[in-house]
Amino acid sequence: MLNRGRGFTLIELIAIIVILGVIGITVSSRFTDSDIASVQTSRDDLVAALFFAQQKAMAQSDITLAVSAGGVDVQQAGSSIRLHKDAYPLMFVNGVSVSPSQSYTYNKLGQITNLAATAQLTVQKGGTSAVVTVEPSGYAY
Repeated sequence: MLNRGRGFTLIELIAIIVILGVIGITVSSRFTDSDIASVQTSRDDLVAALFFAQQKAMAQSDITLAVSAGGVDVQQAGSSIRLHKDAYPLMFVNGVSVSPSQSYTYNKLGQITNLAATAQLTVQKGGTSAVVTVEPSGYAY
C-alpha cells in the first residue's frame, strides 16, 4: 500500500487562492475613494455632452451647450434636447461641481463660435479634481 503524505492537492490550493482573490477585491473596493469615481463619471458625462452637442450642431442648427455648476444641458433654439426620459439637462453626481459656468454655441461645422481661445473646465469634488479642455474647434479632452 502506498502511504499518502499529508497536504493539499493542487486543485484545493487553486480554489483557496481564487476565493482569497475574490474576497480581497471585494474588501479593497469598499476602501477606494468614491470621490475619484464621482469626478471621473462627471468628467466623462461632460465630455460626452460636448461631443454630442458638436455632432448635433453638424446635423441641425442653433445648438448650445450650457455648463452650470451642477450639470450640463444641450439645447436647440433654447429648449433642452430630449432623447429619452433621462437625457438633458443632465445633473452631475452628488457633490460634484464644474467651474466656470459657461455656454457654448456651435456652428454647422461643429466649431464653438463664442470661444476665442482654449478653455478649461474643472470638475471637482472634495480634494479630487479633473480638467476638461475645450478648444474653439469643438474638440474636448
